[in-house]
Amino acid sequence: MKPFEFKAGAQSWQAGTLLHWYVELDWADPRHQELSDLVTESNQALVEAGFPITPVELKWLHITVDQISVPADEITPEQRDKLVEEVSARIGGVEPFTVTVGSLLSYHSGVIADLAPDDELAALHTAARAGTRAALGDEACRYQWGLQHLTTAYAHAEADSDAAQRILRRIRPSHAPLHISTVHLVDVTAQTDTASKTVTWNRLATIALGESE
Repeated sequence: MKPFEFKAGAQSWQAGTLLHWYVELDWADPRHQELSDLVTESNQALVEAGFPITPVELKWLHITVDQISVPADEITPEQRDKLVEEVSARIGGVEPFTVTVGSLLSYHSGVIADLAPDDELAALHTAARAGTRAALGDEACRYQWGLQHLTTAYAHAEADSDAAQRILRRIRPSHAPLHISTVHLVDVTAQTDTASKTVTWNRLATIALGESE
């Protein structure tokens, strides 16, 4: 496990904010209590064992559907409106769905939870990427999207990943459901200091799934 590095497209995130499409977690939904327990207990166990991680606060947990990889301050209000319009026309056709979060994995730069099945998440990304390209062009689509996951903690120093995994494997139950019914356009700030790595954001727009025209 090594310190996490935030990326803007394929480059290091140096300064400023970036727009993203996120799935935010609705903690008012009672179906997510098991997920809250899983994240809280796993992070507490690692912190108590002395691992150099920064747990992600529950309110900042998210799934990255896509990143708009040009600085947010270079996107005009008219372009932002076009972005929401283009992505809404595509994402609205995806129906709400539920994924299973877990198992927890000690990753190279922190702790992540696998997500499955991921067909609908891939569909969200495809829709968001197509809408972003239509609104802002190829330059805004440099984010390297891969298998989706939920990051629960960022590493801020080197640590033994195998030792962390042994602790994570003892967390039971090891899986929890996550219901997804909306996608949000957010303006993200990355806190990159050594011991306080996290992301925070301001919500700009919300798209409800299953509301295509």
